[in-house]
Parts: sequence; structure tokens; C-alpha cells
Amino acid sequence: MNREQSLHQGFISIVGAGPGDPDLLTVKALKRIEQADVILYDALHGTEILELAGPKTELIYAGKVYCDGQHPTERQEKIHAQLKKLALEGKKVVRLKAGDPFIFGRGAEELAFCLKEGLNVEIIPGITAGLAAATCFHIPVTLRNVNSMALFYTGHKRKGGFDEIEVVASVLKTNAPVIVYMGLKNLVLFSKELLQLDIAPETPVQIASKVGHSDQQLYTTNLKEAEPFLKENDPVMPAVIILGSYANQVDNKSAI
Repeated sequence: MNREQSLHQGFISIVGAGPGDPDLLTVKALKRIEQADVILYDALHGTEILELAGPKTELIYAGKVYCDGQHPTERQEKIHAQLKKLALEGKKVVRLKAGDPFIFGRGAEELAFCLKEGLNVEIIPGITAGLAAATCFHIPVTLRNVNSMALFYTGHKRKGGFDEIEVVASVLKTNAPVIVYMGLKNLVLFSKELLQLDIAPETPVQIASKVGHSDQQLYTTNLKEAEPFLKENDPVMPAVIILGSYANQVDNKSAI
């Protein structure tokens, strides 16, 4: 693409929408949403954020959800093509993604495509669901004198198992929490495999459902009770799971 084309093309903003509460948007994200000609939006958790767009803004659904029948690679390629087409039409495009674009959001792939095609693009961070879950439910990610790190992990199974689950176990043994995305469907098997790796059966398991919404809810169990717990309870997705020896809500005895 030559300089003249670049000057006349539109602009793509890859925007993190956070967990779904409009009040948790960054100021910059809100500005881009209000100014957008077109918004390509993910499977967002609620519609309130889309209602912030201008009356003439075109809204295009571009989401992928678990077991929706779409081929992920083909769908992503279609999104790339849409971004390029709209940018070359001179549009101000917002690619609106749940959470943060660079945490289990394929934002890096979209940015790489835009850079390769010479498109004008920016990234605007959002609050990722894992951190929103921890903070909204008063579960500290780090604790002074206890742990100095945390692990973000995807609960998807691949090739019949969980990637690097031995690393997950080693992190839990340091007292650091593990924050699991997209793991509710596989929580029972995940818990059993961690127990086989000598993680304490009493290790707290927090399930944060619909984080950032008025009906958000926290479910509390532990590794050994995960299976019977889920037989009696049905947390609503989207849900984030927080595991760890100290993955408990702050109370008046929590100070160290």
C-alpha cells in the first residue's frame, strides 16, 4: 500500500470491552465506540456497551462461541477480510472484543494482519475477565508475604488433555493462584488431574459467573468437591475459575 492510499484509508481500533459492564470501559474505548462508523463486535456479555454507539453506527456481529458450528480459522479469516474492506472504504472501525484483546482474545492475530496489510490500526486495552472476577469478588491475585505471581490459563482440552498441566500444578504449589478461562465445562476433569498431581484436595475453587453484571454470582467449592458441587449447582457462563490455597474472599482476618 502506498502513502497516498494509507492517508485516505480509515482507521481500525481493536478495543477491549472488559467484562461487559459499560462503567468498566476505559475512557479511550468509550470515545472510539461513540465515534465509530462500524463496530465488529464479539459475543459480548450483554448489549449495554453496544447501546453507547451512535445512531448511525453499523453493528456487525463477528463473534465465535463454544460449539457454535463455525470453523474458527475460517471465521477469523472472514473477520480479517471485513476489517480490510471497511478500512479501505475510509471507515472508522472498532473491532470490539470481550475482556482484553491480548488475553485469549486473538487480538494479536488481528493486529498482525492489519500491520501486514499496511492498515492504520491501534490497540486499546480492556479489563480482562480474570482480573475483573478477582477484584469484583474481593479475591486477591497477589498477597503480600504469600505470593508474588499468578497464572492465566485456558481450560480448553487439546489432543485429549490439558496443556502443561504439570506447570499449573507447580504454580499452585507456590501458593500462587491460577485463573482459568473457558474452563467450566472441563472443571471436573481438570480438578481430577490436579489431584493426581498432588494438589491438596481442600484447595479452594472459586467460580465467578457473569462477572461485571448486576446478576454476577460467586460459587465456592474445592478440588475434591468439584464434581458433586457441579451436579447440584449450575453456574451460568461466561464464568472464570480461580484456584489456589489463598483464593478466598478478603475478610477482616485477611490482613497478613
